[in-house]
Amino acid sequence: MCVDCAQPRAATAPSPHALWRNLGAERLAPPFGRWAIGSDAADDSNDRMTLVSPSRSASTARRAERTLRPFFGFYGGKWRDALKHYPPPAHGVIVEPFAGSAGYSVRYPNRKVILGEKDPVISGVWDYLIHASAQDILAIPDLAPGQTVADLPICQEARWLVGFWLNRGASRPRTGPSAWMRDGIRPGSFWGERVRQTIAGQVDRIRHWQVFNCSYEELPFSGEATWFVDPPYQKQGQHYHHGAENLDFTALGTWCQARRGQVIVCENDGADWLLFSPLADVKTTRARSRSVEVVWIREGHGAGRTKEPAA
Repeated sequence: MCVDCAQPRAATAPSPHALWRNLGAERLAPPFGRWAIGSDAADDSNDRMTLVSPSRSASTARRAERTLRPFFGFYGGKWRDALKHYPPPAHGVIVEPFAGSAGYSVRYPNRKVILGEKDPVISGVWDYLIHASAQDILAIPDLAPGQTVADLPICQEARWLVGFWLNRGASRPRTGPSAWMRDGIRPGSFWGERVRQTIAGQVDRIRHWQVFNCSYEELPFSGEATWFVDPPYQKQGQHYHHGAENLDFTALGTWCQARRGQVIVCENDGADWLLFSPLADVKTTRARSRSVEVVWIREGHGAGRTKEPAA
């Protein structure tokens, strides 16, 4: 919780967008049913997704949901891939127990979103964003030459937010600009007016979200939901403050199989703690680097089943 910012925070009453879940959204998307993407998944916030249920008429089954831009970049984030490679949520509740930048939930912001994050820095940033007003965000200044985030007259959580925008796809916020930012490469991808305006225009859309600073097994929710589980990868997840070396993957696999509802588990090729299936070869934030992604998916109750690899 941010306690140092001078600006008053907005009320935490549920957003009107939270009413989405009352429209029966949890039944709109059958397992790997049809979903249409209005524009390229890696393009911009004008992307729209329509979920179509065969059991409903077109006039009542189709719902459009405006996606958002990322609130901050994060190493291994799934915002670009969420629409391309993963099925849409089959429930009105989305749970991300390894939140990071919550790339999947950001694509479906009107759902009831529950984030779990063991790293207090990341959970602190989300708590700040959930409670901040547009005016709070617009009041965050740019870094002057030679400044670090410690020089900014804002609360620590806002400094962390800025820090994530000083480099591309980092696992921890920086204190000063990266070489890419200093060299003026893709200025719209780093902290500045464009990013500030984008975030300010989105914070009201996540007012109904919840975040908990806890490990996955400590989450205070165990109901039926779409569980998007994106942990530090078993073989490549050493780049995080709470990385793969601290995870018992056998226990995590058992926990995933015990969840109620739709379960989507992300991993990298070589992981063996669930019966993963090939998903896609995706671009990473590192230059000339790609990642072979795999997935384990269970649609509803019963044994897990996997998505067929893309052609």
